[in-house]
Amino acid sequence: MSGIAMPHRALLALAAILPLAACGGGGATAQNDAAAQEAPGNAIARIQTLNEGERNATLFRAIRDANRDCQGVVRSVATDPIQGKPAWIATCDNGGEWLVAIGADGTALVTNGRP
Repeated sequence: MSGIAMPHRALLALAAILPLAACGGGGATAQNDAAAQEAPGNAIARIQTLNEGERNATLFRAIRDANRDCQGVVRSVATDPIQGKPAWIATCDNGGEWLVAIGADGTALVTNGRP
């Protein structure tokens, strides 16, 4: 893990992503539901179909599950993959930034700032 200091892993169950997506402002669409059904257990496909509000809610949950300081994610932007996993920079309401990489099994790697 060159360049990443002391990551903390959190488990993001696909079942947890679905209810959070509905809270993200707009709810899950038929397209999102179809994507989840086409790729059961594939958290990457599921999170990539979310709009920014839904994705922010999902990344917030991963950050909080990793016991990181964040009261809400106000912005998330895709960044270069980490260890082959899609990754996002999540900006919290307190200005803190967390790098969150998510594996196909829903395991999230949460670490400080930018890669």
